[in-house]
Amino acid sequence: MKHDPEKSMLRLSDDIGKMADKIGVMADRIGTMADHILETQKIQSKNVELTQKSTLEMMKIMNDQLKVNNKILELLINKGADTGTLK
Repeated sequence: MKHDPEKSMLRLSDDIGKMADKIGVMADRIGTMADHILETQKIQSKNVELTQKSTLEMMKIMNDQLKVNNKILELLINKGADTGTLK
């Protein structure tokens, strides 16, 4: 069996080409996954923003309700003091 350097070089070149093709496919998959991750982050960012806005709005509503409740209690206390029922 005779060692043929030219055949070895061609086989090595072919193997390198196959590996390069596989690396290209992997790079494409990584790029696709990165795109999916970015889309997910955009969606999550919007969801967080909406949640924050909703929470802030709910806090404002609750604050307004507490102000009204305090006003009602103040009126009831004053009415009770005026009628003498809070002695």
